[in-house]
Amino acid sequence: MAVSDSDPIIVDKTRIAPTYTEPISRFGDNRWDLAPLLHKPTVTGSRSINFDTFPPPFRSAAKRLLWLCLNVPTPIEDLERPTATRSQLSVGSIVVYAGFLRLWMTWLDGQDIHRLDGVTDNVYRRYCSEIAASGLSRESQANRLFAITRCWLYGPYLPDTDTLIRPYWEDTLARADVLGDAKWSAENRTPPIHPQTMSALLVWAIRFCTDFSADIIAATRTKSNPPRIPHLDGLTPSERFGNYAQQRRRSSKTIPGFYPNNRPGQRCIAKQFIGWQVGLDTEDVLHLGAMDRVFGDLEPIDEAELPVPITGTIDNQPWTGGINFYDVDDLSRLLSTAAFIVVAYLTGMRGEECRALRHGCCRTTTDETTGQARYLIYGRVFKNALDESGNTLPGGSERDQPWQAITPVAKAIEVMEALHPDSDLLFPLRAFTPFRNTDADKSVHPRMIRDRTMDLISWCNTKADEFGRPYELIPADPDGPVVLKRFRRTLAWFIYRQPGGRISLGIQYGHLRGHSTDGYGSRVASGLRDVFPMEEALAAAEYLEAAYTRLDNGESVTGPAAQRYRDGVRLYRRQFGGRYLTNRQAAALRSNPRLRIYDNNEQFVSCCYDQSKALCHPDRDRATRVEASPDITNCQPNCGNIARTDRNIADAEAAMDQARNEIASPATPLPLKVRLEQRIDNLNQIIDHHRNPRGHR
Repeated sequence: MAVSDSDPIIVDKTRIAPTYTEPISRFGDNRWDLAPLLHKPTVTGSRSINFDTFPPPFRSAAKRLLWLCLNVPTPIEDLERPTATRSQLSVGSIVVYAGFLRLWMTWLDGQDIHRLDGVTDNVYRRYCSEIAASGLSRESQANRLFAITRCWLYGPYLPDTDTLIRPYWEDTLARADVLGDAKWSAENRTPPIHPQTMSALLVWAIRFCTDFSADIIAATRTKSNPPRIPHLDGLTPSERFGNYAQQRRRSSKTIPGFYPNNRPGQRCIAKQFIGWQVGLDTEDVLHLGAMDRVFGDLEPIDEAELPVPITGTIDNQPWTGGINFYDVDDLSRLLSTAAFIVVAYLTGMRGEECRALRHGCCRTTTDETTGQARYLIYGRVFKNALDESGNTLPGGSERDQPWQAITPVAKAIEVMEALHPDSDLLFPLRAFTPFRNTDADKSVHPRMIRDRTMDLISWCNTKADEFGRPYELIPADPDGPVVLKRFRRTLAWFIYRQPGGRISLGIQYGHLRGHSTDGYGSRVASGLRDVFPMEEALAAAEYLEAAYTRLDNGESVTGPAAQRYRDGVRLYRRQFGGRYLTNRQAAALRSNPRLRIYDNNEQFVSCCYDQSKALCHPDRDRATRVEASPDITNCQPNCGNIARTDRNIADAEAAMDQARNEIASPATPLPLKVRLEQRIDNLNQIIDHHRNPRGHR
């Protein structure tokens, strides 16, 4: 396909999104709008290329290169090295590519080079030196240079004046000299949300969906449907307000008022609420002028609550005395945010997958063996959604297997469908913003989730103070704001750092048990196939690294599996100690049966898991399976996989001290004291066995 300045439009009409109806940019335009190529509702903001920002000598060349990028797959097979780069870029990547081109061409123009065929090896080297001195990361430098490589690859489609010579950094040895050694690691650098922050936030998010949602939805519907007042039929809005003012003068000589956000210390007349009371829509009220003339002699008072009964509670107390007319929209946004957090976090979806969910995505089935309800969520995936040529599908693809979810997730989806019944998207942008004229076909942006989550945390902390529940305050996260991309990482972190799923209200544990009968394994059903393996390996590496340090410092180990524990920890240190884990190393660590050592701090043991000896699985399979793991909820004291370290014993001693304190408390009932004394006796035996192993042979 040849490039021609006479091509009328910049892309073939068959590639245009079905919902796009605006004019399509033409090749000769100085600004190309790429919106026709946006098929995903999750894309917000504009996508365009302004050629007026390019140096004048290079504008025609830039247009030809970007037209090729839009319409012709990059011939990456001409590279002499492997690359993960797609031959067909997404719209967002094309905009980024245009930015790199502009930087390159602006630099060339400053070097008094005005045609691409005037670039020499010496010019390449000077540009590389400038990029190296810029302080950019290795990845950023590589991206800047590959933009030039892409220009070179498109050479066969370009006129001679636009053709580049082969960049010298495409030679393998030269590339290492230019960019240096890669310091890539498979470790996910996104920080998980702090456990205290996430646990408390999840408690409140679920509470919003299960306890507060009915009241907020009722208030939303009530506000949007003003009552019909038959005796006011036929009156203009001004006449209705005048009639209302006369009634108030005859009765209370007061008028409903409220404190606006921009003037918190000044009570104003609740004009919109009064309009609602007299049967007017919000739009009708907005067109009215000031009400001072009509209500000037009446005193504004706090009287703008909607007639909605409060059914939700906190600690058996109504969560609010009533819902103010002016608080409905804020509460609706908080409820939408809470629902998003529940769905995104408890399913493990990627942020874009969650943002793209639509009404009807959750379907309920019944488990034939248990008779329990199961919730399946259907949606689209975007990562690795490729066509037969290996290029990204702009609209994603249907997920092969639905996400499996638990009851709170199904409830959150039900809440959003009821809260915004006129939207096809489950999480539309307008559900999270106060602006009225928001595109109904766009989903919420990640930045909006971040901002609304901050609002939700502030509201919840105020309510916790109001109800005297300081233990339900949501603490600030030390790693910064709670942003969307951290949810998925946090779920995996919790599962492998908190193996029993001990998170607020046992929700996380319930999530695991719904899909796994193996305390640690078989978690692929949650939709986190790519996150879990590395997180599991990192958790194991952290544990084994700490175990080696304690062992090297003289820590004692006892129990039938003591020698296997010592051998496994030392083997880990020889093979993996002090290294970044690549995907291959992580897989090797997870699959090595000698390194399958798990901490069970509930039973004060270190489990050196061997399927053939595992008493936690009565029907255990003696064949070794990598995915099998101990059931920490059924740990047996006489199991041959048990080892006990000094750290386990220190935890046991701390548990004994806690039990003694409970026994000493006058609030502890006698039957419980008896059980606590029995627990102390059992712990004493465990400690004595560890301290005097020879005396118990």
